[in-house]
Amino acid sequence: MSYISDDAQKLLAARIDDHLRQAERGELVCGNFLTPAEAAEAKIILRERRAADRVFFFGGYKDAERRRMIFIPSYLADLDGDAEEKAGLYCADELALAVCSLMIKGSGFRNLSHRDYLGSLLALGIERREIGDIVVLDEHEAIVFCTDKIRDYLLTSLERIATDRVTVSKYSIPEDFAVEKKTVKITDTVASPRFDCVIGALLNLSREKAQNLINSGLCEVDHLPEIRVDRQIEAGAVISARGYGKFSVISFDGETRRGRIRMSAEKYV
Repeated sequence: MSYISDDAQKLLAARIDDHLRQAERGELVCGNFLTPAEAAEAKIILRERRAADRVFFFGGYKDAERRRMIFIPSYLADLDGDAEEKAGLYCADELALAVCSLMIKGSGFRNLSHRDYLGSLLALGIERREIGDIVVLDEHEAIVFCTDKIRDYLLTSLERIATDRVTVSKYSIPEDFAVEKKTVKITDTVASPRFDCVIGALLNLSREKAQNLINSGLCEVDHLPEIRVDRQIEAGAVISARGYGKFSVISFDGETRRGRIRMSAEKYV
């Protein structure tokens, strides 16, 4: 089962094939920014093409949600190291332009939201795939990750976010840069790490209701739709259920006296 539309899947596969051909000619190739669902689909296509070891995903900082596919040149394929390491060693100058970051500062006239930033960027005629994450630092500042193709355009053309006048400047991301995600801790016990058991615990549902929700195609594991109630869930999995939200499973750690497994998780809020 695909989790993006058939047309989008075909277009993504065609782009991947085109990028692979470019990489065969000795180029470092940067694809568009992808959503987590698109990135998951891309990884499946790359495995089918037996090219997963020639690509890595990068969004400008660790744990970025929207990331670009970076295809390393074919002449690096047989060298030691993973794709990202090899790109950093042999294509550093090109890689430095793969994801650019800009600081946008408002005047303080009004509070600005993620929706304000995105709406004003798209109003300039920019395609969403040219923009990565928009990290809102506070009511008046945000960092925007983008392609080098539109960086200079934004530096000279972006003057307003919503009704507020803003300034735009280049910004170097610190090595320890991280985005704090708001979560609520969840601890519970489950009979096993089966998907239906985990969903039941996360959503406070009976096992029957959890199974019905899964069978209805409303649940995902790591951005893939999942309808197998007996799917074994591992620590680190990202789970979402339509109408309930998104969760991250942190650990399955030890058993209770009654033989149930302790589960720790977080809900994104």
